[in-house]
Amino acid sequence: MSTVVVTTAVLAAATVAGGAAPAFAATATLSIFTGCQANDGRYYDYVLRVQGTTRYYPDGMRVDVRLWGDDEWSDDLLGGPYSSYSESSGSFETAVCMNRSTLDEDLGQDEIYAGVRVFDHAGVQRETAETNRLHNYF
Repeated sequence: MSTVVVTTAVLAAATVAGGAAPAFAATATLSIFTGCQANDGRYYDYVLRVQGTTRYYPDGMRVDVRLWGDDEWSDDLLGGPYSSYSESSGSFETAVCMNRSTLDEDLGQDEIYAGVRVFDHAGVQRETAETNRLHNYF
């Protein structure tokens, strides 16, 4: 399995009035683009980008992303966790280079998604989210 994290960046969040966290759960979206050059100069078939929002954590947070192949009986872990850290944020973005052979996880059409876990500064898991499923023949 050839997998390389290209970018794991946590974006700055808008300030929350009064320091209170908004009353919503984490959200996440998965998109796939062809062609990816990793930081080490190697080339891959695809870049998988996971973007989303979380509650505001004034003391910081960690976001873990795992990429999965959706199957009827049990899902296949394709890669991860890929972690990003922020001193205080409400949004995240993680991009990972992968080859076709990694995403071709079963016979026929493949279904790929990402699972996201958000941890506060103390390491306590606070939020989870799953992205949309992307269907393709890899």
